[in-house]
Amino acid sequence: MPPQLKGPHILLRESRERDVAERLALGRDPDIARMFGASLEHAQSPLTEAEVVQMFEKIRKDEYGWVIEHEEHFLGEIGLRDLNKQDRKARLAIGLFDTKKLGRGFGREAIFLVLNYVFHELQLNRTDLRVLAYNTRAIRCYKACGFVVEGVERESAFIDNTYHDDVIMAILASEFKRPGGARIAGPRGKGQVSS
Repeated sequence: MPPQLKGPHILLRESRERDVAERLALGRDPDIARMFGASLEHAQSPLTEAEVVQMFEKIRKDEYGWVIEHEEHFLGEIGLRDLNKQDRKARLAIGLFDTKKLGRGFGREAIFLVLNYVFHELQLNRTDLRVLAYNTRAIRCYKACGFVVEGVERESAFIDNTYHDDVIMAILASEFKRPGGARIAGPRGKGQVSS
C-alpha cells in the first residue's frame, strides 16, 4: 500500500469499510458514467453493492491506488496502472463521483499529489493517461495539471454502436520540475498548489 498523501483540501488514503456505504449513497451519475465510457443503458442503471465492493477490492489490490477523501468523506479514487520500473513510466487513472464537488479543483489537487509522488519518490520519468475525446472537462483538467496531448487513437472506443476517439496525454519528469511548470490551481478561490 502506498503512503497517505495529504494536500490542503484532500487526503489520498487506503480504503476503509465505511467507504462502501458512502460510495453507494452517491449512486451512479449518468453523466459521470458516460465520461468513463459506460453505455447509456449501464449509465442509467442503479449502482449495486457488488460493483462497489469490487471497486474497493481493486483499489486495495493496487500497489499504487488511493481513495480520495474530502472533509472525511469519500470523493473518488486515483491510482497508477501499468507501472513499468524498467522504463520508469506509469499510467494515471482518476474518478470523482460526488457531483456536488466537481469543478472545485479537487481532481487537480489529487493529480498533483500523485505526480509529486511519482516524480520525486518513485523517480519515474513519465506518466500518461487516456481519455475519451468527448470528456472535455477531464481534458481541461489534465492540461491544467501539465499533461500534453501526444496524439489521438482514432475510433478506439465502441460505445452505444458509435466509435469514439481516445486522447493520449502525458507529462514528463522534466516538465513537472521545470520552473513554472505543472502549476496546479487549488480549489477555486483557495490559492495554489505548485511544484
